[in-house]
Amino acid sequence: MNFTIRPATSEDASTLLQLVRDCVAAMRAAGIEQWDEVYPDAGIIGRDITAGTLDVMCADGTMVACITVDKNLDPLWQQMDWSSAGEPAIAVHRLMVHPSQQGRGLSKQLMHHAEAVAQRMGCRSIRLDSFLQNPAAMALYPRLGYRRTGTAMMRKGEFAGFEKLL
Repeated sequence: MNFTIRPATSEDASTLLQLVRDCVAAMRAAGIEQWDEVYPDAGIIGRDITAGTLDVMCADGTMVACITVDKNLDPLWQQMDWSSAGEPAIAVHRLMVHPSQQGRGLSKQLMHHAEAVAQRMGCRSIRLDSFLQNPAAMALYPRLGYRRTGTAMMRKGEFAGFEKLL
């Protein structure tokens, strides 16, 4: 399969919302209550598209995954052990891979893409959080060289912070 990554457009909004619904259903089926009808919603996806921070991955023209890379560091992350050498930092949010495409290394490809975006923007690190009850995500980031920086309590429970110096 031929994979491409491109910026999301407003025409992608309905497909992205279906991707969210499919990911939420798969997580719930696995007992992971990370996302729901409140987050991420159409407003968040729309703002990411408008800001130009949401990229989609397509396989032979069909959207299979997405990622948001921006400078919005969550205020709940303030108490984490971030590296001072990591400033300025960029954040990854809402990494999604369609359930039918999971286990194929697409998250890894999207994270490498995020690192390239960060470097182009002159950032020295990537920061993100991961739901503690999501075993696939909790295993992904250390494998990619991300260091755990602490935890933060959010609406759905505890999230681990991760950082990678670039």
